Amino acid sequence: MKCFIRRSILLGASASCLLGASFLRADDIVKTTEFSEPGQYCFEQTSLRGKFDKTILAHHLIIPPEDHLKTGDVFVGFRRSSQPDALWLTDGSQWRAYNDNEFPYMAFKRNIRLEPVIKAEVFHAPKDVTEYVEDGEIWIGYGVRKDETETKEDSFQDMISNQRYYRVWRIGDLVVDGLNPEICLTTTQITERIRIVGTASSQ
Repeated sequence: MKCFIRRSILLGASASCLLGASFLRADDIVKTTEFSEPGQYCFEQTSLRGKFDKTILAHHLIIPPEDHLKTGDVFVGFRRSSQPDALWLTDGSQWRAYNDNEFPYMAFKRNIRLEPVIKAEVFHAPKDVTEYVEDGEIWIGYGVRKDETETKEDSFQDMISNQRYYRVWRIGDLVVDGLNPEICLTTTQITERIRIVGTASSQ
C-alpha cells in the first residue's frame, strides 16, 4: 500500500493565484468557477520521468508562510560530489558557475513575488545525465530581497545565510513513494484564462 506524506495548504484563494498567474490582459477571456465547498488539487512535490539518457525533472518549491508574497529569487543549482566546492546555476536554458563573470548568481526565477507554491521545471526537455549518476546533485532554494535596491546576489546570499535550500535529487536515485511528499492545495474557485493573440492587419 502506497504511503503518502500529505502537506495541506489551506488558502482561501483561487488556483490561478496560488500558482502565480500573470496579470490579465484587457483582451483575455476569463471564466471563473466557484466551488460549492472547498476542493483539493494534489500532486507529487517532485516529478521524475524518463531514463538517465532522457530525464525530465520538475519540482514544486514550497515557500514558508512567513515569506509568502515577498519579493525574491528562486535558484536551481547543480554540484558534484567529486567537486564539492563548485556550484553551477541555471536560468532554465543554460548552466553557469555561480560566480561566472558574465552571468553571476544566475536565478531560475528572478525578482518575482514568492507565491506559496512555485513550480521549477529543472529539465523541461529530455536531458542526458548519464555521466553524473552517483556523482551529481540538484539543489533548489530561494532568497528574499529586503527592498527594491537589492539584487539577485543579495537574494542568493540571503538564501545561503538562512539555509533556504535543499537537495531535490541525487542523480541515480529514484523518487519513490514515502520519500516524495504529496502536496495538496485547498481552494474555493478555479479561474480559466484564454489569452487572445492579436495579429496586425494590412492597410
